[in-house]
Amino acid sequence: MDIEIKGKKILLIGNGFDLAHGLPTSYSFFLDFCDKIKETLLFPEFSNDDEWKKDIILNWDIDNSIKSKLYEWDKNTNNNLNKLFIEIYDNIKDNIWINYFLNIRYTLGKNWIDFESEISNIIQAFECIRDNIERRERIQQGEGSKVIKLEVVKGFVNISTEIEGLKELDLEDMYTNLKLFDVYIKKMTVDLDKLIRALEIYISEFINKIEVLQKNDDIKDINPDCVLSFNYSNTYERIYGQSNKIEYDYIHGKADITNNVNTCNLVLGIDEYLEECDRDNKLEFLPFKKFYQRIYKSTDSSYMEWVDEIRQNSECPYELYIFGHSLDKTDKDVLELLICNDNVQTKIYYHRKSNDDKKELGKLIRNLVRVIGAKELIRRTGGSHKTIEFIPQTLPGAD
Repeated sequence: MDIEIKGKKILLIGNGFDLAHGLPTSYSFFLDFCDKIKETLLFPEFSNDDEWKKDIILNWDIDNSIKSKLYEWDKNTNNNLNKLFIEIYDNIKDNIWINYFLNIRYTLGKNWIDFESEISNIIQAFECIRDNIERRERIQQGEGSKVIKLEVVKGFVNISTEIEGLKELDLEDMYTNLKLFDVYIKKMTVDLDKLIRALEIYISEFINKIEVLQKNDDIKDINPDCVLSFNYSNTYERIYGQSNKIEYDYIHGKADITNNVNTCNLVLGIDEYLEECDRDNKLEFLPFKKFYQRIYKSTDSSYMEWVDEIRQNSECPYELYIFGHSLDKTDKDVLELLICNDNVQTKIYYHRKSNDDKKELGKLIRNLVRVIGAKELIRRTGGSHKTIEFIPQTLPGAD
């Protein structure tokens, strides 16, 4: 009798996984956190006053359960409290990106992909204006997209007029002077690194210490062999994955408090937007791109070994579970390698608020079209070649 050899189970998780466990990991929570840190340390006379910090936290206009967790974090940090608060403050003080997102946070979508998309819009506008400065072209009223791009850049730059280190920079001359323009771009690069380090502290010292009281019904019985996490937190590892047999790949880095702004390996950036003919030559904004950050920061790429194994064992069935990931095209290179294999059965869980809610399902389908194409999606969701299944997440309290 032939014995069927089964391949591995791979669980792929995104930020929706942490949110499903009640953790405040959306960018809006992080921005609120930064805002409160700035408010706490704004006045030097209060910077060492723990009662002042407590008052800030307890008056934070967020969910009470999250507020109490932050207060516990504050209370239990003890001697390290001021050190951590000050390190975060040093990274967000006069930070171009933090200031900008605090100004526009109520006009953006709710997901990290919306946050990254806004960064991409800004960077592409800067790229366009830099090209014009380099060619010494004047941007005349009526030139369409160039004028729009200039307005985007000016809107972003205007928040920098009072930032330390840029006060002496003639921001109006910057739009015609390449050297001044590049000084500002350098500041943008440095400040993105500082934002990422502040986020690392938030994840490692706050999110990773919030107790999760209940396991997710859709996840608890999967028992994967491999976990591919796009998150910076260790949520799956600390709640479900105590087994040493599980192989982890934190593809965008794993939050570690022992890092600093220079050693932090978290990836937070944008997708490639240049045409193929320009990608190898226009490199001024390369540090903002995810593929560059993954290489520069040496993030884990174990998933490539999993892909090799899947392809070498083409007759062996593998299972891929996707939970809490938006399937956005910014991660197309990774998603396509895993999903587009005939020996991989993919189950994609989608969030819903009620039994008949399919709003998120519609978004996932649209995003997957951008990742693998409509023809491939149709082939893989029906007929004899069906390898993709969309599954509604279990509603809280459901039997």
